[in-house]
Amino acid sequence: MIALTHVTKQYGGQVLFVRASFQVNAGEKVGLVGANGSGKTTLFRMMMTEETPDDGAIERPKMLTIGYFRQDTGELGGRSVRAETIAGAGPVAELGLEMAQLEARMVAADADMDTILERYGEVQARYQDLGGYELSARADAILTGLGFAADRLDADTQTLSGGWK
Repeated sequence: MIALTHVTKQYGGQVLFVRASFQVNAGEKVGLVGANGSGKTTLFRMMMTEETPDDGAIERPKMLTIGYFRQDTGELGGRSVRAETIAGAGPVAELGLEMAQLEARMVAADADMDTILERYGEVQARYQDLGGYELSARADAILTGLGFAADRLDADTQTLSGGWK
């Protein structure tokens, strides 16, 4: 069981919670939904004892284990939102990277051109079979559906808040 009793938390002038109370009992599964910046991550950090409330109390068993996906994904950065989304496409994204590497070797006039061209043909055929040439358009559609404005798709992921990441 986790119980929050009359919890208040604010950052500067932004008030997140005022005397908030709730309880999650053993075996219950709950979801926490809210707008970006509304305090969801802060609430989890307080339950994990990574942060403390300004007022109120949080009770939890000492041996309790909580699992959650952290949003402090500081390693994201250096790629656009679109490129990061495409990178998450698994094998097709890996094939796209290999194609780019092979193309660079072709431009550099690598001595083993026959082997490079043969591998490029194999990779390109598999990439096409997996829908690689539609990947960028699909990523744009997904991101737009998630609420990203078109002008944000080329922004560096490092500029995004934890919720957007």
